Amino acid sequence: MKGILTAGVMMAALAMSVAAQDWYQERQQRFQGEGWKPHVFQDVRTDMEHIWSVNNAADKERKRIVKTEEELTKMQGDLNQGRWDNGVLNDVIDSLRKSSNDDRLAPRDREVLADDLIRLKDYQDHHNHWPR
Repeated sequence: MKGILTAGVMMAALAMSVAAQDWYQERQQRFQGEGWKPHVFQDVRTDMEHIWSVNNAADKERKRIVKTEEELTKMQGDLNQGRWDNGVLNDVIDSLRKSSNDDRLAPRDREVLADDLIRLKDYQDHHNHWPR
């Protein structure tokens, strides 16, 4: 009985690992080419939701993350309407920088958030030339 339980736990862990690998591969495909630009804020929010749903954040951290996700949603709506708010984007960038430097996250997750940070800064610098 103990062997069956151990095998079950190992199978569940393997399944979770495979699912995580699939997410990273799917994310990589999402960001290939230029097609991600019109929904950059939505994709960054998706990354944050995935990374922070896997890892439990402290209350203060969770509040910052929820606020950042709300700001990303607002910015995506604004982008869809041809508007943008540099102040909100600066807040999002600052929050994402904190997350990308959080040692409690796995190195791979910090790399994802650092990549998202680069994409947001690229948007900030070149948004007038991006497709809408």
